[in-house]
Amino acid sequence: MPKTTLHMKILLWGWAILLCTLLLTFWFYYGTVSEELTASSRQNTSRLLNYVRWKISHSPVTPGSAGFQKEITELGTHLDIRITYIKNGRVLADSDVKAERLPELDDHSNRPEVIAAEAAGTGKNIRYSKTLQTRMLYVAQTMDKHGEFLRLAMPYSVIGERLDRVMLHFTVLLTLLAIGSAVVLIFVGRRTTSAVKEVSATAQAIGEGDYSKRIRVIPGGEYKMMAESINTMAKKIKGHIRIIEDQRNQLDAMFENMTEGIMVLDPQGKIESVNKSMTELVPATHEFIGRAPLEVLTRHEIQDSVDKIIRQDSNKDSDSLIVDLADGRSMSVTICSYKDYKNRSKLILVFHDISEMRRMEKVLRDFVSNASHQLRTPLTSIKGYSETLIDNPPQDQKILSSFLGTILDNANHMSKVITSMFALARSEYSGKKLRTRPTDLQKCIELSMTNLNSPAHKKNIRISKGEIPQVNVTGTNEGLVQIFDNLIENAIKYAPENTGVNIQAEVDAQFAVIKVVDEGPGIAAADRERIFERFFKLDENAVGHGSSGLGLALCRSLAQNFNGDIWVESPVDAATGTGSSFCVKLPVTAEQASESATDSQ
Repeated sequence: MPKTTLHMKILLWGWAILLCTLLLTFWFYYGTVSEELTASSRQNTSRLLNYVRWKISHSPVTPGSAGFQKEITELGTHLDIRITYIKNGRVLADSDVKAERLPELDDHSNRPEVIAAEAAGTGKNIRYSKTLQTRMLYVAQTMDKHGEFLRLAMPYSVIGERLDRVMLHFTVLLTLLAIGSAVVLIFVGRRTTSAVKEVSATAQAIGEGDYSKRIRVIPGGEYKMMAESINTMAKKIKGHIRIIEDQRNQLDAMFENMTEGIMVLDPQGKIESVNKSMTELVPATHEFIGRAPLEVLTRHEIQDSVDKIIRQDSNKDSDSLIVDLADGRSMSVTICSYKDYKNRSKLILVFHDISEMRRMEKVLRDFVSNASHQLRTPLTSIKGYSETLIDNPPQDQKILSSFLGTILDNANHMSKVITSMFALARSEYSGKKLRTRPTDLQKCIELSMTNLNSPAHKKNIRISKGEIPQVNVTGTNEGLVQIFDNLIENAIKYAPENTGVNIQAEVDAQFAVIKVVDEGPGIAAADRERIFERFFKLDENAVGHGSSGLGLALCRSLAQNFNGDIWVESPVDAATGTGSSFCVKLPVTAEQASESATDSQ
């Protein structure tokens, strides 16, 4: 504190001596200095203005061009003055402003010196320049062309201060010294404050996510190094953020477009987010955000695995399991943990619908099981008869023919079983994905009748048909012929000799119902549904009849693929308890449905 007071006293004494000396000096030279400064300023300004005006008038460069801006800039730098060329209020060139910033400058037609020059040919004005942060002397003069002005700007602070000191004597000198000191402090303070504010504003903008913000770097400024460092930091952060955003967008696209369902759990094991596929697998999953997986999946196995990983009851940080949902679908669930930015453990559950894969596995298992079961008996028979023929060939030709006939019958039966199994597997695999098309019903029925004429003739069975409307139904030629072939073949197989098989059809606006009616033994009520199961046979002596036990199962699969149905009505004759009517219901195509409706009317 004493040191500060001493410095203040020394400063005050120094100021006092300086002011006394200056008082005597300015007392004698007041008039001379004032006159000389004023005259010198006017002469210098007029001389420079005339020189610049002459220089521009003889310049071949057109005002407003890039070359003109360059010439003005070089001239202003050489003369150490600011030169501005104005046309109708718009700045065409300025020695202290870059070319790209010229369109951003305000209209200069309202500047005092320009207004005065327009009225009297020459105008002057002294005011503070915010751009240069000092008082400036502005002198404007009209050019030869209407609406064009040349303006010079020169620092006026030194002249103004000297004239003020001369006019206000010692008191004014002291005031000017104090003001000068204050001006210096304010100038330095403003520069410091401005730099700090700009740095703070830039840092705040970067913190809020505006990474394009930059600090205006003034060459030679005290804060140039810090400004360059912050600008470089902002540029690098912007680059890193772009990379992060690209990666995030890629992950979002993968997350939303994966066929697998994704469920993310928070550290407490609650649902945090799900993707679109998860919502498709388990509808309304997004409504259970913030709740436990058990509430939406109703499977305790998944919840138990999640709880174990969260509580770290085991050393595993991942798990895999297969669960069956209430609707019959099978899901392969993979659970893995990861750390978030707060180093908290979160879980990701990946759901993959394996229902189709498991169904195909079951089909394959059933196929192998059924094939082995159905082929074991004929294979055993073929093997036994073959070994007998090799080890002890019969001399009787009839016995030999009988053995060979048995082998042939069993081989044909095996062939039929395998063919039927492949046809059924193909039908079930195609399912609703089968591409159907309008199919001529009458043509398919006639083709099947032709195919079965030979076996019917052997039993003296007459195949007849009623009136079959000319309509198209949904299906395929191959599929419909296969259905009718199986139904007519079964009717011939189980019908007594010298009887008949009749085919009838009923058609309305939407469906066609085709009935294959035979006169064979009826089917018991308990067997009417079972006969459409695989390998179910009413006649256990199926090999002799060439039955594979798959024909009706294939018919039902094909009918359902065509959006239709099949069933049996038996007995046809209630009095005798004989006869069966196999009914196939198929959709009529839209075009033919309208035609049928028109015909019926």
